[in-house]
Amino acid sequence: MRRSRKPIVIASRRSALARIQAEAVGRALAKLNPGVEVRYHWVRSAGDKVTDQPLAAVGGKGLFTKAIDEALKDGDADLAVHSLKDVPTTLPAGLRLAATPKRGPVADVLLTRAGVERVQDLPVGTVVGTTSPRRAAQLRQLNPQLRVALLRGNVDTRLEAVTGGEPTHDATLLAAAGLLRLGRTKHGGSTLPVDELMPAVAQGALGIVCRGDDHVTLRRCLPLNCPTTNTAVTAERQLVQLLRADCHSPVAALAEPVDPALTRAERNADSHWFRLRAKAVSIDGKRAVDFDEQCKTRDLRRVVARAADAMRERGADAILKEAKAACLFDAEAKPRSTPRPSIPSPPAVPTPKQKHYAE
Repeated sequence: MRRSRKPIVIASRRSALARIQAEAVGRALAKLNPGVEVRYHWVRSAGDKVTDQPLAAVGGKGLFTKAIDEALKDGDADLAVHSLKDVPTTLPAGLRLAATPKRGPVADVLLTRAGVERVQDLPVGTVVGTTSPRRAAQLRQLNPQLRVALLRGNVDTRLEAVTGGEPTHDATLLAAAGLLRLGRTKHGGSTLPVDELMPAVAQGALGIVCRGDDHVTLRRCLPLNCPTTNTAVTAERQLVQLLRADCHSPVAALAEPVDPALTRAERNADSHWFRLRAKAVSIDGKRAVDFDEQCKTRDLRRVVARAADAMRERGADAILKEAKAACLFDAEAKPRSTPRPSIPSPPAVPTPKQKHYAE
């Protein structure tokens, strides 16, 4: 079949991280399609304009993607590159998820003015900035003496809020994948084990979205898809749908492949297993509903359904309902007056063994 010479137009937000991610996908597509021009359509989303309110109060995750979705529908771009954790589980009519490149790190990084490495060790009254109900609930679960305050903005804005000359917060949490892609791994901080603080659904993954009837773009994007990543993030996003969760929801989930040596596999055909972990935490951190199970990859969809049923039976519905009506952040929280020590220099996020399309 003759290959199309039609230029590839990629839509993305204007933030530094979004640009890096879009341009990485652009380079990969250019390599796969020699001689085809790659262009960019930069969009300023409503989520970038409104930074003084919780995300749930001003439109949820769709706030970051709506303007880009419109660019795709209007034909101003062929595909969009998103941090997949920002993409609603139900895409607008006519759009589809074309590919999910190899996933980056899934963990969160704790950055503090005082160089504290564990949430449990933060002193009484420490003001931690975030806009995520998932992070707020788990922070309070790990350390009930914290004060959680609203902090929105791009990575550099949040770094400045903690380590700048006039800090507004004592600590914050940032996605390790974003720091790695931006080259911001020398700001100190510590990578938190996912056993302690579970990541957002699809954290660390990119989502490439295009029009469902654009077969040229779908075919071009297919080589960028990582089957393992796609299996994992599909399971996580399906779980969120079954729980009827949204951006108000303090829900975390992680599906990841299991080393065959650690499974009950009896032969090669049984060697592909996944572990699914999920958690819903009340916004005050006092109640939690967990799920943790391993299964063969072919059984993962059934395990996702079982996880949703089990979590709802144990009180997840009540937790999510309360979270929608709760006051998530302490509006009166002020940073501690202790002097800011120097930030340790060793990188907090390890360099991966191989490059991802996301980097």
